[in-house]
Amino acid sequence: MELQKTNTQLEAPSYHMVNKDSMLSLSNELKKFVKDAHLVSNIKGKDYCNVEAWQMAGASLGLFPIITDIKDLSKEGEIKYMATCEVRSYQDNKLVSIGVAICSNKEGSKKYFDEYAILSMAQTRAVGKAFRNQLAWLMKAAGFEATPAEEMDFAVEEPKKPSKPVVEVVAEIVEDAPSKEEIMMEVAKCTKVKQLTDIYFQYKQAFDADDNLMAVLKAKKDNLTKK
Repeated sequence: MELQKTNTQLEAPSYHMVNKDSMLSLSNELKKFVKDAHLVSNIKGKDYCNVEAWQMAGASLGLFPIITDIKDLSKEGEIKYMATCEVRSYQDNKLVSIGVAICSNKEGSKKYFDEYAILSMAQTRAVGKAFRNQLAWLMKAAGFEATPAEEMDFAVEEPKKPSKPVVEVVAEIVEDAPSKEEIMMEVAKCTKVKQLTDIYFQYKQAFDADDNLMAVLKAKKDNLTKK
């Protein structure tokens, strides 16, 4: 009886980086996928793709990420991790790009994060950075910013005036800004951690300027991660 041979050869990528028409097609598909799957965060009026969108773009080109190194840079009073990610080709395992990123609870938006979350964000940022180094132009072609949303905590912001009420700070960024109570209600309605992330980036200055708002966000996150 003749045994049927199993084909273990990997399929070719859906798109090819050296083909202009192929990349234009990918940019159009990427734009639709990102918006349909809500994988974009609007920060100060600009659209920044989450790491899942960068992974989708890479997968379409036959690329995959590997975390190759993690360093604990923590010291007394600070939790800090650095991660390194390599992007390689499915077909021949060749190295295509490298990304290095850090995360610390000294960052304004991370001061309530647990250690596992700091470590996880360092890895997430490294993945986004590695893909960004190779595919930033593709994201721009799709109509998005060339920086992963997870990196935007590093964005330089104008100093906040402590005497201003939170609502006024938010109003400088978003027209018809909601009140503090309305933001809390939005947080309470969230059923997924991803929704909390979007709300945080949407009202980032409000959360960073108000410890009570940040505490509500953290409590909701803890509640969702325990489910």
